[in-house]
Amino acid sequence: MLKPGDILQDRYVVEDKIGQGGMSYVYKAHDNKLGRTVALKVLKEEFCQDEDFIKKFKNEAMSAAKLAHPNIVAAYDVIEEGELHCIVMELVEGITLKNYIARKGRLSNRETIGIAIQAAEGIEAAHKNGIIHRDIKPQNMIISKDGKVKVADFGIAKAVSSETVNAAVIGSVHYISPEQARSGIADVRSDLYSLGITMYEMITGKVPFEGENTVSVIMSHLEEPLVPPDKYNKDIYPSLQDIIMKLTRKKPSERYGNAHELIKDLKLSIKYPDGDFVQIKAEESPLDETRMISEDEIQKIKDRASLGDKNVSAEASASKASKESLNEKDTEDRENNKAGKPGHIIKNNATESANDINRLLKLGGLGAAGIIAVLAVILVTKGFGIFSAPSISTEAVSENEETEEENVSGTVEVTLTLSGEELMPNLVGKTEDSARAELAEMGISMDSSQTAFSDSYNEGIIMDQDIEVDEAVAPGITVHVTVSKGTEIGYTLKNLQSYTEAQAREELDRLGISVNSTRGRFSDTVPKGNVIDWEDASGGTGTDIGAGSVVNLIISNGKESENVSVPSLLNMTLAQAESSLASQGLAIGEVSHRPSDTAAGLIIEQGIEPGLIVARGTAVSLVVSQPDDQGNNISPLGETITPNHYYASINEVCNVGTSAGPGVTNGELISVTIRLVQRIDGRVSYTTLVDAMPVPAGSQIPISFTNIPGAEGVDTGEVQVVDAATNEVLQSYTLSFAPAAQ
Repeated sequence: MLKPGDILQDRYVVEDKIGQGGMSYVYKAHDNKLGRTVALKVLKEEFCQDEDFIKKFKNEAMSAAKLAHPNIVAAYDVIEEGELHCIVMELVEGITLKNYIARKGRLSNRETIGIAIQAAEGIEAAHKNGIIHRDIKPQNMIISKDGKVKVADFGIAKAVSSETVNAAVIGSVHYISPEQARSGIADVRSDLYSLGITMYEMITGKVPFEGENTVSVIMSHLEEPLVPPDKYNKDIYPSLQDIIMKLTRKKPSERYGNAHELIKDLKLSIKYPDGDFVQIKAEESPLDETRMISEDEIQKIKDRASLGDKNVSAEASASKASKESLNEKDTEDRENNKAGKPGHIIKNNATESANDINRLLKLGGLGAAGIIAVLAVILVTKGFGIFSAPSISTEAVSENEETEEENVSGTVEVTLTLSGEELMPNLVGKTEDSARAELAEMGISMDSSQTAFSDSYNEGIIMDQDIEVDEAVAPGITVHVTVSKGTEIGYTLKNLQSYTEAQAREELDRLGISVNSTRGRFSDTVPKGNVIDWEDASGGTGTDIGAGSVVNLIISNGKESENVSVPSLLNMTLAQAESSLASQGLAIGEVSHRPSDTAAGLIIEQGIEPGLIVARGTAVSLVVSQPDDQGNNISPLGETITPNHYYASINEVCNVGTSAGPGVTNGELISVTIRLVQRIDGRVSYTTLVDAMPVPAGSQIPISFTNIPGAEGVDTGEVQVVDAATNEVLQSYTLSFAPAAQ
């Protein structure tokens, strides 16, 4: 046995054992190569030396690998490592039909039909690929969490050939066909017999033939008449009972000839629960031969069934354990899930319609018109473990039935089409929600994962569908639609928040849209560097944005609580710089000194440019001015301070948030400059103290200078904080000039 953590083929990692059967263990595993969860079916050790069992095991892989159908468990890979023989299969999370029946006691008519249709579609796909399952039973049907029924375990499947196949009886005896029990020969009708027994168990809660041992069960299949299901379930649709009775006829020729015929009648059973449309026609078949079973043949059956006894015993134990686990809630659920009949149609009318079809088929060479039978089928596949269906119309066939005539080689072809709810509606031009609701009433699913740009359909509107309007459809199918994303430009502008600034510029450039400018803003939701918003640079509403347009981008500075803007520290003392940095959650880093024209002790350089957004706690390195070689102190304007000159100092804090004016959002970067204003000889003179620098709106910047020189004969002036873009004065401070200290 494998254990969690074992790795096969350097690819499949075993996670847990999830089950076992007569021949194998089943494990849940992860496929590291494709990144998916799979099931590993590993042949039991006791069979690894048996070439026959290994051959059957490989046959299962070969058979399953040929089949790709939604109602068949997929096989992905085959592994042989020494004595280990393993099949890698699709992992279907759900419940076996056997366990589902055990939990509910018995199923409703609609549940039974819905499950049977899906199982029959899977069986039909296998038959079309030349594969007979040979072991159809509820243990080999899995109901997934989304209600999909999948047929599993092709372990004893045989390829159909014209040659007689006389293989040993291996299938479970409670579901085995008479011809398999008698001689081991099976064809497509043998699988349908087993499906009929499975349907019998679904609708009644029990198998029709039980006995003390394997042989007695097999003999019942061969000789005993089947008790009609309505003996155990009075609510069964008469038409459904007819279907089950036809499926389980002893003679293969009296059963359905193929799964397609069965599916047609199952769909009619929902439309006409009381209908009398099921026909039994006998055709001679090599499997039909009726004769006494000799003692030798009975002994051979006993020999072939020896393995079956083990299976029956295992199944009985599993069934008993399952039933013992049922509680009172399960019983209540079973009662609540009994479905009443959806309505009645006069039986004679249904019989007459069926007879009309038969008469027309006999007219052949006369070129009579074929009748189009009306089907209304609601496939029951909704929910995990709970099968329900919307209400359906039970109106009788219209008197104005359409006809279709075809006369080929003296035969008439009767075409079955769907009308009313069963014709695919036009979904184009509808919203996803309205289309999905309309289809749900018909039992049809919709896949809307495909999207595309459109200049004709607004965003969210269906623009295409893969099934033509008025095409005949059956419930349970999925229609794939294409949903409009709107115009490509509109879609791009709407989704700019998912782009970085560089990606946004590239995408807009591809669409012929230019970026005029960008500005920053704090955001608690948009990652730093991504686009927060855009605006029409021309001041418009953006409704006419197209190729040739110009936009402005607003870029996220990240969360204000986590990131801050570095203030300008130039011309500050170290004490002032430390205070300014601390107010932003920043710190002083390495401090160095260098001679300059700036007054000694003032900062002349900072390691991080003003306006850059950094994380709180970041340290900013500084360079401080020191006196020149002659020991002269230098003013902020680069002048040597002399005792007979007049100077002024200022130490204030400017709140940019209140000064920037209305319409400015906190965190938005604005460019400011600081200047000295004096009136000299009757005219205004401006002298720049700090060049234009970016400052976040809502922040505070220190206005701190010493030894600002005044003009000759001037004793007052102003320091102004100015919006560099508009030249608007944001704040001003009055200065008084006095002689320099001796």
